[in-house]
Amino acid sequence: MTLDPRWHVVEEKFDPKKMGHYESVFTLGNGYLGTRGVFEELYRERTPGTFVAGLFDQAHPNEVTELPNLPDWVEVSILLNGEELDLTQGQVLQYRRVLDLKGGVLTREVVWESPQGRRTALRFRRFVSLANVHLVGISIAVTPENYDGPIEFRSALNGQVTNSGTQHFTSIEHSTYAHRGIYLLQETVQSKQQVVVAANHVVHGVLLDESFKNAHRRIVYNAVLSGKRGQTVGIDKFTTIYTSRDQDLPRAVNLLHHALAASSRQTQQGFDQHLEVHQQVWEQRWQWADIEIVSDDHFDQLVVRFAVFHLIQMTPWNDPRVSVAAKGLSGEGYKGHVFWDTEIFILPFFLYSFPQVAKNLLTYRYLTLPGAITNAAQNGYSGAMFAWESADTGEETTPEVGGIDPVTRKPIPILCGKQEHHISVDIPYAIWNYYQVTGDRDFLLKEGAEILLLTARFWASRVSYNPDRDWYEIKEVIGPDEYKEGIDNNYYTNALVQWHLKKTAELVKLLKESPAGQCVLLKLGVTEGELQDWQVIAAKIRLPREGELLHQFEGFMELQEIDVLKYRDVPGLLQKAYGWEEINRSQVLKQADVVMLLYLLGDEFTLAEKRVNWDFYEPKTMHDSSLSAAIHSIVANDIDLAEEAYAYFQKAARIDLTNSMGNTHAGLHAASLGGCWQAVVHGFGGVRVKSGELSVTPKLPKAWHSLRFKLAFQGKRLQVSIRRDGYEVTTVD
Repeated sequence: MTLDPRWHVVEEKFDPKKMGHYESVFTLGNGYLGTRGVFEELYRERTPGTFVAGLFDQAHPNEVTELPNLPDWVEVSILLNGEELDLTQGQVLQYRRVLDLKGGVLTREVVWESPQGRRTALRFRRFVSLANVHLVGISIAVTPENYDGPIEFRSALNGQVTNSGTQHFTSIEHSTYAHRGIYLLQETVQSKQQVVVAANHVVHGVLLDESFKNAHRRIVYNAVLSGKRGQTVGIDKFTTIYTSRDQDLPRAVNLLHHALAASSRQTQQGFDQHLEVHQQVWEQRWQWADIEIVSDDHFDQLVVRFAVFHLIQMTPWNDPRVSVAAKGLSGEGYKGHVFWDTEIFILPFFLYSFPQVAKNLLTYRYLTLPGAITNAAQNGYSGAMFAWESADTGEETTPEVGGIDPVTRKPIPILCGKQEHHISVDIPYAIWNYYQVTGDRDFLLKEGAEILLLTARFWASRVSYNPDRDWYEIKEVIGPDEYKEGIDNNYYTNALVQWHLKKTAELVKLLKESPAGQCVLLKLGVTEGELQDWQVIAAKIRLPREGELLHQFEGFMELQEIDVLKYRDVPGLLQKAYGWEEINRSQVLKQADVVMLLYLLGDEFTLAEKRVNWDFYEPKTMHDSSLSAAIHSIVANDIDLAEEAYAYFQKAARIDLTNSMGNTHAGLHAASLGGCWQAVVHGFGGVRVKSGELSVTPKLPKAWHSLRFKLAFQGKRLQVSIRRDGYEVTTVD
């Protein structure tokens, strides 16, 4: 394979210590399912993971619901003349693993010399099909270089895997089918969803023997082939995955029979045929999603394509019942839950590239409105209060405790589910943004309107009136900066609530002009008095500031100061020096808060205000959240800090590829990937929507010679081409 540094992510050396990192980086997916990039052979450090979007389960009443880890379909142990392939033993003479972003293929090429001196060349190829979301495949080719002897493949479906010890499945049946097929039929413990994982095999070479082995939650197909020096033998493993919640199943279908029949049909086509069709779909996706950067260093081009590649992989394309988890489908981190990351960080990519997918993601919030209404009622509020962490129902799924405080040595309470309410304005913001970019009036006046009105009703019940000051306050919240808990009048939250209530007034005018809109007002029982109350709240909401300096929240300026710059280059160093309570009482930020607001509501602040607040808050920000760097890059561009903008883009770009935060093993940072796209398009590309019109004010970094990307805007496809001497926007067929 000829490597292209603009399209290929390469692991040049086998290192068990980095195994978890590359498992996440080399995740393959298609929006329906995702599989971590684990090795086929088994190692102690190996952490397999296959997750189906929207398939949630709560294994025990005291545990939160999560995406269950499906059976490991990747496992194939290989015996070479009796010696098991194990790269930690013997010698690895050649090694290269390559993720081809252009075609969605993971390839590994190895030359291994066993402890007994047998030298073997092996080539592994893997795909998760975009053309058929239920199909995944592996092809293994083995060439003995200095010996003759049997080559044995032990291909397993292993249902013994867990979510870090939690088993979400009960076994119903595991057996064989067709000629070389094996399957597992399981059911989730609480949600009672059935899952079929079926693997069929094609062998290449002279078959000496084959057999099956059955064990608890695990079944193996075993093939022994004749190995000759210099001759290649191999096996193709086609795996089919179906669940009882799949939308594309025929009515009253027998899930097992359907899955096995589909698997048998798919095996009739060769691996290369399936791969070719899969790559054709990738070509179509890249046609609209690619960003082309011309620079002397190809790293920036690679990281942007890496971000787009994974955004496409991790997002459901045809199922509005499902959204994007904070780790996508790449790991167990955050249990597959959906955060504000989706609307604020991930959705803009789809909004400008694949608007229908963006609509699906917002429809997920509409379909989970009953859960949001339940959340509000349970907390004593009206309207709809969206969950900080959402799963399939929209009800709150945030765990109650997290890690251990290194000072108190006690579990740290997680208060986000009880206090981080700004998600109930982030979602309305995303809906309005969707309307501005797409012009989709129908969605706004139906599903979107219900969300905006019910969240406005929530905020009206959430605020409290201060008669002494004649203003409305929002107390006991957590803003985007999660280092501050139980604060009052977070500027980000209050300002967006004010924006939200004002936009709701605009929305109501549109609703009154439409019969469908009038039905929505009637359905929700929105009264004129209620509308007037919302506008009074918007006019009188507390926004603490001192001149041009916005106060992150009431009392922030009285907190003790910490020399943040001393700690922020080493993940976890601040936490070792200070306890959680002390961090909460200090002028130190986890991530962009006021700076985040300067981006989202950029037109409402002057250049001077943006610069004053950047100068004050940037030195106090740890960037301990992966959501922070990309936003700082965009705002730095807005205030003409070119070097800082590029430096923060680089920081965001390296989070997963170089594991700069030290936690990529738990899954990719989906919000950061979306943030990288925004840093390029909205930051360096200068793309914004102003008064319903597309605005482009590019600011190329010094390192780049040109930038080109496509956009969808109000039913048109546009191409933006930016050079040092200017730019142009053209219409594309």
